[in-house]
Amino acid sequence: MKKITLLLVIIFTFLFSTTSWGEWKFVTDTLSGSKFYYDKYRVRKSGKYIYFWKLTEYIKPKRGVLSYTTYIQLDCSMFQFKNLKHQWYKNTMGEGEMTDSTPRDKWKYPQPDSSGEELLNKVCEEHQ
Repeated sequence: MKKITLLLVIIFTFLFSTTSWGEWKFVTDTLSGSKFYYDKYRVRKSGKYIYFWKLTEYIKPKRGVLSYTTYIQLDCSMFQFKNLKHQWYKNTMGEGEMTDSTPRDKWKYPQPDSSGEELLNKVCEEHQ
């Protein structure tokens, strides 16, 4: 009986964990090895803007953080974006203890030929 209970607990843990659903779609990585993903199931369009969550995962911890998510407002017509919310996580793939902040309300442009530019291009191509 204990084995069946343990097996059911393990199965339900994997079925209902956020990472097992495959929400984060890998897009690219940086020269330093960080990986960029976006949540393809939570992309929203409102007027000319696209809103989505980006996940950045580090190879080695930076300031005790292995991953962070950013909620982004993207204007594909001007190819500019605003970071609306940051969330830093102790573990990989946006898991574990979290701290958050609200960045300044400022439009930015991705650096040419960067991983960030590649990610924004991908989101614009798939959701415009």
